[in-house]
Amino acid sequence: MAGSTDTELFDVRFYTAGAKWPTNPYSFRGQGTLEFQPDFVFLRGCSQRSFRLPQRREERIRMVDIVNAYANGQDVHFDVLGVKGDVTVGFSVADADTAKRIVSLLPTRQTEAFVREHEENEIFHDRIDYWSPSTPVIWGLLAANIGIFVLMWLARRHYQASLEGPLREFFALHPNVSAMLHAQQLVDWGSNYGRRTLNGQWWRLVSSMFLHGSIWHLGFNMLALWQVGRVTERIFGSTRFVGLYLLAGLAGSIASVLWNPQVNSVGASGAIFGIIGGLLAFLGRPGSGVPPTVVSELRSSLVPFLLFSLWMGFIYPHTDNAAHIGGLVGGWLAGHLLARSIHLPGQRQAA
Repeated sequence: MAGSTDTELFDVRFYTAGAKWPTNPYSFRGQGTLEFQPDFVFLRGCSQRSFRLPQRREERIRMVDIVNAYANGQDVHFDVLGVKGDVTVGFSVADADTAKRIVSLLPTRQTEAFVREHEENEIFHDRIDYWSPSTPVIWGLLAANIGIFVLMWLARRHYQASLEGPLREFFALHPNVSAMLHAQQLVDWGSNYGRRTLNGQWWRLVSSMFLHGSIWHLGFNMLALWQVGRVTERIFGSTRFVGLYLLAGLAGSIASVLWNPQVNSVGASGAIFGIIGGLLAFLGRPGSGVPPTVVSELRSSLVPFLLFSLWMGFIYPHTDNAAHIGGLVGGWLAGHLLARSIHLPGQRQAA
């Protein structure tokens, strides 16, 4: 073990769930402490219990069971080897220097799998940093979708404000009329309205990708676009990513209007499903330059999200799953068409 064997105490913060935060297997949540003693590490915190008050608990971990300790900014992670299985412990501290200090006090032993994983992640990030250091298209898509939604909201507010007297009260007493007016506004602004799309207004197949029916619809789609779109743009490159996004969204819109000619569909979800399909297609290609560990990590996060989203689409009414499936298939095909190698120049035969 590197560092001093004297007792040291650190304030930490625990989390129980979330892709952004380090988690722990002890259900600790909120403020806690980490104490070093010569042969043990003590974690103390409050564990959450269903329908009961949080319980203050302590976990004692043997130093000899700790491996793979590392810091990522203010976050600390390490693995604990156990008889029934290994677990990963994570928490946050006040600053990066404190995180590094904690890691210096933990054992330096690392497993082969851990070393390989971190080496391959470094290789992957070096490669995408070389080819695509930024994601301008994602920022542009976010600005376009949010901006159009705000403009539609302002136009709707202006129209409602222009109504005076009994007419305004009529709309207040009949919310279904307001919903009909909102639907008509979506049509006027370019929704994929089957009757018009199939009668020559083919531009609606694209314009509908930038319209959203509610703040929740917009928020969920933009969050998904942000999460999966950044790594996809960096893997494909910005120019190819534009092609992937538009081809996938177009495929989703076509599938939607062919499945239901009376549809009035809006949203970026078809294109977002296509981004996932394109990324999965890229990851499955030999010689892509994405290391095996990263391929496994991305698949393990993408596939559950994809299956959950499709399942939710079948459960909730008014969800355009035809657009989702069409976008997914179109994105998968476009992903094969637009894929490139992210190997660095002169290293295409490297792992």
